[in-house]
Amino acid sequence: MAELFAPFAGDAAPQLAERLIANFGSLGRVLSASLPQLRAAAGGHEAAIGAIFGARRLVEAALGEELVGTPVDGGDPAIHRYLQARIGGASEERLHAIFADRTRGYILDEPVTMGSSTRIEARVRPLVERALALGASGILLAHNHPSGRCRPSEDDVTGTRRLVEIAEALELTLLDHLIVTRTRVFSMRLGNCF
Repeated sequence: MAELFAPFAGDAAPQLAERLIANFGSLGRVLSASLPQLRAAAGGHEAAIGAIFGARRLVEAALGEELVGTPVDGGDPAIHRYLQARIGGASEERLHAIFADRTRGYILDEPVTMGSSTRIEARVRPLVERALALGASGILLAHNHPSGRCRPSEDDVTGTRRLVEIAEALELTLLDHLIVTRTRVFSMRLGNCF
């Protein structure tokens, strides 16, 4: 990491790398940190923060290329890798959606909302409106558990059941709801941790 920061932070690059690792605990968490979190930890090294975001975007783009032209499936290891890179290491819960057409073909994916380290509040209406605006027939939802626990909570199960009912009434299919950690992914449809 210090080598990446050297062009932006000069002789302070090793100290900056150490400070970020000490603050976030791992390189994965540094790469998953939000912009305000990075700014607070980096202490004014805006160019280094830009390098972190650039590196993150490159990794996400490379993993995202694997999704284009493939069926959206909650058991797909490519989707697991992609979501682990996008949200798996975040210190707050994040909800992410992958939208699919009627043949389960990938249309688009995007973040839906962020919460705290233990909870996320997601409104169904904007998610459904977005799916309908995209002409999607299916949605794969994923949210992370910063705790590392790869099992759904009671709230996760209840919220998923509610979304299934609402989606079906609007001729949408909830393809799966994944719980993502840094190292594992749980499929609520398959009832299995990968």
